[in-house]
Amino acid sequence: MVERWQKQGGKPVGNFRIFSVREDFYAHPEKEGLRSFYVIEASDWVNVIAVTAEDNLVFIRQHRPGIGGVRLEIPGGIIEPGEEPAEAAARELAEETGFSGDAPVLICATEPNPATHNNRCFSFLVRNAKRRLQRNLDHDEIIEVQLRPFAELAAMIENNELPHALLQLPLLHYLRWRETGRELAPIGGRS
Repeated sequence: MVERWQKQGGKPVGNFRIFSVREDFYAHPEKEGLRSFYVIEASDWVNVIAVTAEDNLVFIRQHRPGIGGVRLEIPGGIIEPGEEPAEAAARELAEETGFSGDAPVLICATEPNPATHNNRCFSFLVRNAKRRLQRNLDHDEIIEVQLRPFAELAAMIENNELPHALLQLPLLHYLRWRETGRELAPIGGRS
């Protein structure tokens, strides 16, 4: 049975500013000895689909060191210690774009990669977004803000303009809700 894995301990391996790594040891009655697994400990993340009263989506373009290139994305970032996910969503939207709007509504909560990561990503919708604030970018951020009509979203996904998997899922949920005319009903949640 898969459920019979038992954690037998662990140890820190390294701290790397935005994440740390630990080695966990597990035992299973069908396996001999302890098995070693590495876990990346990272803060939870948020991302935000912001929609203006004119039905434009708020996107950002920024350099992504992991792939060594620029990507079109929705705003998002790390949830600070003691911060609720919805608060982080509103903060990240304001910091990266200068936009604010209605209270954030949870679209979905995902586990980015449960095989290796211990964190979650919360995706929110902010309606009636409008540029009201001064941006407050992190010291290493250079971000361009782009507004794109909702009508272009399906083609943007199909044409791979938005290849980031953690952004595609909430955007596809939002697209489905808009296409079906159903009321937004959050999927998942904080456990």
